[in-house]
Amino acid sequence: MCAFLRFGLLFYLAAGVCLAATLEQMSLDDLIQKSTSIVRGRAVSIQAVQDGALIYTVHRFEVAERWKGASAGEVEIALPGGSVGGLQQRFGGVPQMEPGREFVVFLWQGSSGRTQITGLSQGLFEVSRGSGSAVVRRKPNADVLIAPAGGVVESTAIEMPLADLAALIRRVLQSGRPATP
Repeated sequence: MCAFLRFGLLFYLAAGVCLAATLEQMSLDDLIQKSTSIVRGRAVSIQAVQDGALIYTVHRFEVAERWKGASAGEVEIALPGGSVGGLQQRFGGVPQMEPGREFVVFLWQGSSGRTQITGLSQGLFEVSRGSGSAVVRRKPNADVLIAPAGGVVESTAIEMPLADLAALIRRVLQSGRPATP
């Protein structure tokens, strides 16, 4: 009986730490239309905070350009998971934003008031600036994605010039209709 109680307690504690998520596959049109804000800028700093049983990593983000949402020079983006006081939580589909790097981020604000990334890793594009024009890249997600019509699908990488992504965002927002049929 004692071993059964220990196993139950261990299972309960592990379930609280190993939380998972199933993500719905989102197209670029979905990201544009469902986001409350779309910005380009630089991740500046990170800090993990605990809110009840959940831990969030809050990224301070300096906004260089805004295509959708209220104007602000800075935004705090809360991503689920992180480490606080010896406790660690990880969630599937949560992207990593390293301070100093430039990103285009599709954001939404939930009833909690926290600003989060739309579609988790689907809504984060890293900006690269080489010898030519700036390029945005989204890595494929290793976690399970569910197609809107049902069924499991594979995530795909996206790469395009930053100017093309900006034009697509503007076109979808101006027309109010998806860019793709």
